[in-house]
Amino acid sequence: MLTKVDQKGRLYIPKAMREGLSEEVYLVRLDEGILIVPKPRDPLKELEELGRKLPDKSIRELRKEIVEEATKEAEGAE
Repeated sequence: MLTKVDQKGRLYIPKAMREGLSEEVYLVRLDEGILIVPKPRDPLKELEELGRKLPDKSIRELRKEIVEEATKEAEGAE
């Protein structure tokens, strides 16, 4: 969907796209543009739910995997 930004930098988001958004959103700048992410209504509950989805591994194992993946990505970006 194409929309315009006015002179004050305001962006019109159509009602159909605003439905389901919370009152506050995070704006994340990406190379491709800007991502709008709704702020969770209950951040602690959302973290609990995300935690339940983590694999059954120790923090040390998870940290090792994260570092390995970040290293691969950094080497691929060169």
